[in-house]
Amino acid sequence: MGRNISSLHVPHNKHTAACVPVRIETPKEVILPMNMHSGHDAEPIVKVGDHVRVGQLIAREEGRFSSPVHATVSGTVTEISAMEVAGGETLAIHIESDGLMEIDPSVKAPEFSDCDGFLQAVRDGGIVGLGGAAFPTWAKFNEAKNPDYKVDTVLVNAAECEPYITSDHRMMLAHPELIADGIEYLRKYMNEYLGNAKFMICIEKNKADAIEVLKKTFEGKDYVVIHELKTIYPQGAKQVMLYNATGRVAVAGRRFPSFGALIVNVSSLAKMAEYLNTGMPLVERIVTVDGPAVEKPMNLIAPIGTRVSELLKYTGLKSEPGKVVMGGPMNGTAICSADDPIVKISNSVLIFDEKNSVLPEASPCINCGRCMEKCPVGISVPMVDKVMSVEKEERRVKLLIDTGVRQCVDCGCCTYVCPANRPLLEINKQARSYIKKYLAAQKEKEGGAKA
Repeated sequence: MGRNISSLHVPHNKHTAACVPVRIETPKEVILPMNMHSGHDAEPIVKVGDHVRVGQLIAREEGRFSSPVHATVSGTVTEISAMEVAGGETLAIHIESDGLMEIDPSVKAPEFSDCDGFLQAVRDGGIVGLGGAAFPTWAKFNEAKNPDYKVDTVLVNAAECEPYITSDHRMMLAHPELIADGIEYLRKYMNEYLGNAKFMICIEKNKADAIEVLKKTFEGKDYVVIHELKTIYPQGAKQVMLYNATGRVAVAGRRFPSFGALIVNVSSLAKMAEYLNTGMPLVERIVTVDGPAVEKPMNLIAPIGTRVSELLKYTGLKSEPGKVVMGGPMNGTAICSADDPIVKISNSVLIFDEKNSVLPEASPCINCGRCMEKCPVGISVPMVDKVMSVEKEERRVKLLIDTGVRQCVDCGCCTYVCPANRPLLEINKQARSYIKKYLAAQKEKEGGAKA
C-alpha cells in the first residue's frame, strides 16, 4: 500500500479559493430528502399544512444508523412525496418559505455533562460527515468507546484534495474558532476514550492561508498538530490519510478506531461545535459552485434543500449545462437536473458543458497496468471486472475479496488514468455492493439455521 500512496496529480482548478462565501437570499422553497446520510432514511414527523421554523425537527432518525432532519427555512410544509435519488427513491419534505427565517423556540444549546450526553447531543444536531461519506458523526465517535480499541490519534480531515472544491478551505478561514471548540468538546467529553490523543489537522500545502490561520489558532496547544500534506490526490481518503499521517495501514472489514485513530471532516467538526454552542442544528452549509459551464464561480452559503437552479442565479452560466455533479469531479454524483436540491454533503455543485459531459466510449482492457499503478490501496483493478463474470457465487465472492476491492476508497484514480476509458470505479462499486449483499445473505442463512 505504501508504494502507491497518493500518486496522482490532477488539475486543482481551485478557482474559488479566494472567494469569501456569500449568503444567498432565502429561497422560495426547499426540498429536504430523507436520505441525506448513510444508513436508514429519516422518518417525517410533520404533515402537509404544518407551519415550521428554522431548526425545528421535521424528521426523526429511524433504525440503528440514521440522522434527523430539521427545517432549514420557516414556512409551510406543502408536500411530502417520493423523489428519485442516486440509487433509488426516498421521501422528501417540501417547505414553502415565508421569507421570515423565524428560528424555532427549540433551538437552544443542549445541556450535557458526560460522554453519553455529548454523543446524544451530536446525534440530535443531525451532524454527519460533510466530506462526502455522510456517516452520522455521533456513531463515528461512539466507536471509540469499544474497549478493544485504543485511540491515540484524531485525524481532522482538512485535505480537500478534489479539484474545484474550496468549501472546507473557506470554513477554516472563516471559523477556526469553531474547529478549536470542536476539538475541546472531544477532549473534555471523550477523555475516557481518547485520553492524551494527538489531534492532527491534515491539510494540503496548497492552502497556505488556512495553514497560517490554524497555526495561530492552536499556538501553544501541543496536543494539536498542523500536519501538512503534499498536494497530491487522493490525500483526503481516510485510508490514505491514516497512512500518510501515522504510517498505519487500514485493513478492509475492520472499524477505523481499531487502527488507533478517529477521523472527522473539518467542516463536520465546526458544524458540531456550532450546534453544541448555540443549539442550531445542521441547516445550512458552504457550497462551491464551479465548473466549465459556470460564468462566475463562487462559494455560497445556502439552506440545505435549496435547488441548484437557485444557486446558479448567483453564478450565472456561460454555456448550456450538459451534466450537473454534486461533489467533486473524481467521485461526485451526477444528479437528474438543476432543480434537484443540495443536501447535507453537498460541498460543491459542478456544472459541465456539453463538450465536457460526453464520456468517451469504453474499449477492451489493454492490460497496461496503469490502474493498479495509480491505485492508492493496491487493488488488482483489472481482475475485478473479470471475476464479476465467474459463474459460481461462492467462488466469485472469494476471488473478488482476493482482488482487494473492499479496500476501494472511491477516488476514481483508476478510471482517470485508463487509456481504454473503462468505468473502473463503477465496476468496483458494483463488486463491493455484491460482496456486501452476499455476505449479509450468508449471515442471515446462518442465523436462521441456528434458530
